[in-house]
Amino acid sequence: MTFSPSKPGPLQNKTVLVACSAKKMSSLADGLRTLGATVLPFPIIEIRDIEDKKPLDAALASLDKYAWIIFTSEHGVIYFSRRFRERKINRDILANIRICAIGTATAKTLRENGFETNLVPEIFVAEGVIEALRKYHGGLQNLAGQHILIPRAKVARNELPDALVSAGAHVDIVACYQTVRSELSEKDIFHFTAASPDLTVFTSSSTVKNTMEALGIAAGQKLLETTTVAVIGPITANTVESFGKHVEIVPKESTIVSLIHSIEEYYSKHL
Repeated sequence: MTFSPSKPGPLQNKTVLVACSAKKMSSLADGLRTLGATVLPFPIIEIRDIEDKKPLDAALASLDKYAWIIFTSEHGVIYFSRRFRERKINRDILANIRICAIGTATAKTLRENGFETNLVPEIFVAEGVIEALRKYHGGLQNLAGQHILIPRAKVARNELPDALVSAGAHVDIVACYQTVRSELSEKDIFHFTAASPDLTVFTSSSTVKNTMEALGIAAGQKLLETTTVAVIGPITANTVESFGKHVEIVPKESTIVSLIHSIEEYYSKHL
């Protein structure tokens, strides 16, 4: 994604507030700068390890009972893989386990950590995983009696495990990381609110909720009302809209690359 010097990018003279974790900040900010934006990083969430690893360790010790491991985020892969290596689990145990990644970015992170992916849904949300599993097995009812492991954040949506349990599967939800709000000083918050961004980008529902909490409802509502809003996917869009703001930009795929392309398209049409 490059532009010639004689042709400014569609985000030229635009200030973009980016609310996301440190892991996603670099690639997202770089992509937006390529489009000409002045990027205002807003590291509103931090991804941290969990203190109590006993449930994760128990799942790792009995991996051979699982028919599926379902990863619903890149962070889940990273922290699961780290503990997998720390516990010196023999990779041969994965021979009869199928792995599902919620999207292409998660599948890429799995490959980088030495795991093969058997299934990636067409739509990168929990509902997409449910539909993909339904098609794969010719109906969710065919998962009845099977053991499924979902390594994920300490707090997350339950649509996926609820659907699998309703189908008769035995589901183990294991927290392997947690998302917490970053500690920001009053000076930091003033700096962000005074910037008057043209575009605000959210990469998860937690970034939306934590932004509103950090800024306060009044300042948060003003931010949403006075900027164009781009989000990484429909779930995040729903969270923004719960605060009364219509989301202008939602990519077709819930990935950073697709998000940047959607922002580029939107502003190219509105130049």
